[in-house]
Amino acid sequence: MLDIEGLAARAGSFTLADVRLAIDAGRCHALLGPSGAGKSTLLAAVLGTLPIVRGRIRLAGADITALPVEARRIGYVPQRLGLFPHLTVADNLAYSARARKLQARDFQPLLNRLIEITGIGALLGRRPATLSGGERQRVALVRALAADPRLVLFDEPFTALDEGLRRELWWLVKDLQEARGLTVLLVTHDLAEAHFLADRITVLIAGRVAQSGASTALYRRPANLAVARFLGLRNLFPARIVAPGKVHCAALGGTLAAATDGRGAGKVWLAIRAEHVALRLPDTPPRADAQRLVGRFDAVLDLGESAVLHFRAATGARLEIRCGSRVLRKYGFAAGQAAEIDLPAGDCFVLPDAPPADA
Repeated sequence: MLDIEGLAARAGSFTLADVRLAIDAGRCHALLGPSGAGKSTLLAAVLGTLPIVRGRIRLAGADITALPVEARRIGYVPQRLGLFPHLTVADNLAYSARARKLQARDFQPLLNRLIEITGIGALLGRRPATLSGGERQRVALVRALAADPRLVLFDEPFTALDEGLRRELWWLVKDLQEARGLTVLLVTHDLAEAHFLADRITVLIAGRVAQSGASTALYRRPANLAVARFLGLRNLFPARIVAPGKVHCAALGGTLAAATDGRGAGKVWLAIRAEHVALRLPDTPPRADAQRLVGRFDAVLDLGESAVLHFRAATGARLEIRCGSRVLRKYGFAAGQAAEIDLPAGDCFVLPDAPPADA
């Protein structure tokens, strides 16, 4: 459906370089990355508001690289929503269809259906300034879809909303996508949002694609340290592969089993996600496939449904651990308490040797 081939673009002093990305029809693809990575710049290039230096953009098989914005049939929901304050909701909704010179008979049936689905019928005579944040979001969403676009671009439209409303709108977008077969390119900084809405994820860092793939694969196996750090992986330790499936890591007490993914001997970074670190519990036998560490908790944070524990091993290594709050309360873990943890072999993996992204 959407194919971006070797795209390069400039926005001021920033350069987006050799971006390649493909989205199948009816799918949602999320763009993630730190601030300044080029996510919004890429959307502007696809939309046509930013000329590209080189590359091609194809939509439904047609080359749209040189087409003007209004000829691309792309819906767009910007972060600030872009509703016209001097127009009523009804006029805002009809704007994109009228800009494409569509007759009312060609867009009104779809618009009426979208108004019904999103429940904004009572808002049609009002102006944007009189709407709540959630109402404005729904209006912006319907306006983007009213002209029956081939592709919809979302640029962090839910950022300013509270958690409950954001999740309500995620479901609305997902329902609309499935009902209408929408193809979506979503820019977000929220990992939960990306995993909920998107089939595949691309991580941009410093204007380049750092990794792209299925959302679950990206989560379990980030390609490098920059991606791992961006995705929130904190348990990273310098190590050395000494044999297939074996690494030596002084910070974690010596040689331990880990997925080395066919890499040869050499320097790497050993990683394990916080939720995969196993707490040694009094009523649970030790794991035979795990490296045991002794130490104590530096901090214990109860977040309601989940908990975060900061563990300092006797070796000096610090690890982040995540578990359910029920476990925390059942066993009474507290800061300063002596503890033991297991690092399961199947959950330890390696990343290429390079300086940490924030070093």
